[in-house]
Amino acid sequence: MATTKPTELAIPTTTDGIRALLQRAAKGDTATLPAIRKVLENPVNIELFGGNLAACAQQSFVKALSGEDLSVHEAIKAKLAVMRKELQGENPTPVEVLLVERIVACWLQVQDADIRAGQATEPTFKQADFNQRRMDATNRRYLAALKALALVRKLAVPVFQLNVARKQVNVVTTNPA
Repeated sequence: MATTKPTELAIPTTTDGIRALLQRAAKGDTATLPAIRKVLENPVNIELFGGNLAACAQQSFVKALSGEDLSVHEAIKAKLAVMRKELQGENPTPVEVLLVERIVACWLQVQDADIRAGQATEPTFKQADFNQRRMDATNRRYLAALKALALVRKLAVPVFQLNVARKQVNVVTTNPA
């Protein structure tokens, strides 16, 4: 069986052109790959094409928690934005950004587990046990993500040693254990 090499496809510049390209790609048209790859060279397009799976997962939890209520949906999204801003700080490193996204996702999972357990009406022993184990597991993952961020930040902070007698300052790049 011979395979054909995808031909060069013009990069669409209009919304309709991009929509048509995506529809062809969704159907498995390999001829679209060069154009898709070219469009994805711009990091903004990675988000637009759904490549940020962390955001997709978080959006799923927001939708599950808010249902059809748009005010709750927007309130949760605003809470997540505040959390990101507070946790990332002024100049987050790429690793800190990834860990903050993990913390936000875990926070959503903790809230979802707690709410679903609290809303269970007359659960069986098996259901109550499942809910409790789920709450415990999500909380452990959340705390582990927070601990990982704290550890990354601790390791990244230089330690200053000041020798007043010699009027000398030494900078140690790693934090001794």
